[in-house]
Amino acid sequence: MRFLAPPAPTPTSAFIDNGRALFDSAGCTLCHTPTLQTGNSSFAALSRQNANLYSDLAIHRMGQGLADGVSQGLAQGDEWRTAPLWGLGDRLFLLHDGRSRDLLDAIQQHDSPGSEAHAVIGNFQALTPSQKQDLLNFLRSL
Repeated sequence: MRFLAPPAPTPTSAFIDNGRALFDSAGCTLCHTPTLQTGNSSFAALSRQNANLYSDLAIHRMGQGLADGVSQGLAQGDEWRTAPLWGLGDRLFLLHDGRSRDLLDAIQQHDSPGSEAHAVIGNFQALTPSQKQDLLNFLRSL
């Protein structure tokens, strides 16, 4: 599994490029970091490689709406590791625990009392319907 290629994104278009820019300007990349670099590896093919995860792999407080009440290690029941978004267009179930099947619903569920994503979701809600659609198309292209 270590040497499997990452999911291939859909070829770009003007709408997808616009959605990528909106994803960044709305603040989504604060947690869903587009690219991280791997560390040193004894396998040259894996050493210092860019991985387009769209995740910072950090734990964030997501508020009561996404809380499941399960504590793992130091993470409390309302804290989640940022889910990588690569391959999102091929997923049937969304969010950290698969509770949503609708991308717009999954985005909106990031906004609940105590969520670090509150301001970002406000930025998303301020987009026009066309801009929201471009952003959704970008996410589906990952």
